[in-house]
Amino acid sequence: MLLSCSTADKYELFNVETADNFEFLDFEQINDIKTFNEKFWYSDSLNDDFFFIAKFDFKKGDFSNNSDKGIKLEGLPFRCLEFDCNRGYVQKLYLGNNYEALNDDMKLLDEQQIKELVKANILNFGKEPSLSDEPKQAIFRLYLKPEQRLDKLGRLFKIITDGYTELIDSKRIETKMTTEELIIEFPLRLQLRGGMISRQLPNLIDIPDNGQIEEELPIDSIELNLK
Repeated sequence: MLLSCSTADKYELFNVETADNFEFLDFEQINDIKTFNEKFWYSDSLNDDFFFIAKFDFKKGDFSNNSDKGIKLEGLPFRCLEFDCNRGYVQKLYLGNNYEALNDDMKLLDEQQIKELVKANILNFGKEPSLSDEPKQAIFRLYLKPEQRLDKLGRLFKIITDGYTELIDSKRIETKMTTEELIIEFPLRLQLRGGMISRQLPNLIDIPDNGQIEEELPIDSIELNLK
């Protein structure tokens, strides 16, 4: 396990240990969704189930390279570029211009609503057809605009992780399982997505008609042939 925990601190379930299939997120090099996607797709193509870890100070509620805790971040897996294999099993959030969280109807969500969405997504168990049938497949997807910066997501991530820790705490009481067991059975899967694939990725993807991407295209509306 990369993320471990104890009962001393509710955020210790985000303690960073070691694993082979992750990299720490460096905001000096990766701070927008386009760069995040490029790096994620490349790394995931070499190592299945790759993910980033963003070091996070839970007391301050923001990112910090000095923290021993971190948040696991996924992108769309490389194998899913041709067919979006996560399309039907996600809880979606969109970012407004001021990094506020919006739902599918573009309505503003408050902190409690965000926390409840985290819990409902993981504990869906097939009740809502648009979400996952089982917790290990439950994805919480955040859509970013090309100009938005990843290092501005600290406040939102703190709300999401607080909702998750509340879920784990309640399940610990309900099931008598250990926290280590619970984070395996009920993982927090955060996926960052952009609404567009950039025209600047001709070396990664190929459009059959002319081999070039002439404009920004919605990733979920086109079929891509991987090289």
